[in-house]
Amino acid sequence: MKTAKLQLTPQWQHALSDYVTALQWSSVGDQAAAATAAGEVVLFAATGTATPLQSAQEQAVNCLGCSAQGDFWAWGGQAGELCLWREQTHERKVLETYEGAWIDTLAWHPTRPILAYGVGSTVHIWDAKEESAIATLDFEASSVLHLDWHPQDDRLAASGHGGIKVWSQSDWSAGPTVVEVPGASLFCAWSADGRYLGSGNLDRTLTVAEWGSPPPWLMQGFPGKVRQITWSMPNTASGSPLVAAACVEGITIWERGKQVKKGGWQSQVLQHHQERVNEIAFQPDSLLLASAGQDGRIALWREGRKLDQSLKTFSTGVSTLAWSPTGDRLLAGGSGGEVALWQVSRRAQGFG
Repeated sequence: MKTAKLQLTPQWQHALSDYVTALQWSSVGDQAAAATAAGEVVLFAATGTATPLQSAQEQAVNCLGCSAQGDFWAWGGQAGELCLWREQTHERKVLETYEGAWIDTLAWHPTRPILAYGVGSTVHIWDAKEESAIATLDFEASSVLHLDWHPQDDRLAASGHGGIKVWSQSDWSAGPTVVEVPGASLFCAWSADGRYLGSGNLDRTLTVAEWGSPPPWLMQGFPGKVRQITWSMPNTASGSPLVAAACVEGITIWERGKQVKKGGWQSQVLQHHQERVNEIAFQPDSLLLASAGQDGRIALWREGRKLDQSLKTFSTGVSTLAWSPTGDRLLAGGSGGEVALWQVSRRAQGFG
């Protein structure tokens, strides 16, 4: 029988002046933005037309995001400035400046123009429409390393030393729920259905908590720190999504099994990249996983397990990637400042 094989068709490529630190698609419309270690922020139309939102500076932009309705872009970095760009007026504004502090992570609320961002050990909650502060939360134990909003409600998760702290917008002043991890949580992520909260940890472990059903699972045996995790949007036949974890040159896929004792998780290691894996992301509404490596390759893994295509993209490493909301385009950024877009399609390939 015929099998459908993925095909990546190049659409356009641009050259920015330095390492691409972040990519983000707008949740509505047809545009995406890129940030660099030189401080550039550039907005790209689907056709490749580039609009600078911020010119190169002496300090890097570390994080970038678009609001749920596509009406605001926000970014921050080593300059300690929280910058906001309004789609309606095309106006860039510095909302806050923190002398001697970096803004390393930010996250938009999934449905409202509310922004969370980390400065040192504090999390700031900001109403972008009103340009006013809502709350300041103290992580206390360390700097805030990563942030992620629950996809369906108003919980906010923050990573740092000792684990993940989760606050509720219903009462910011109430103490957070803590998911403890050994060492430090480097990266936290809710599953698309909000059922699970995962943590990639400094001590070479992965923590997965089923919300409301303690205790969490602790997956061990990684060869290095777990730098990033990502969840598939659909569930598998087991009734749970896949979770992928990036660690040095490898990727580990975990699936919760029906027959495993107490509903435990089974793993499979994906090996292809020759250097560090910099980013992983599941295609929206799919089990297709994309990975970007410092070896300059983008790999596509069918069902999160089988290598479907490997593409040598940039002469230097691929630093980051992002799927379009519809999943039909893949945007990638490079260590040398490259930004490129591919159209993703399937074609009939042979007979089985």
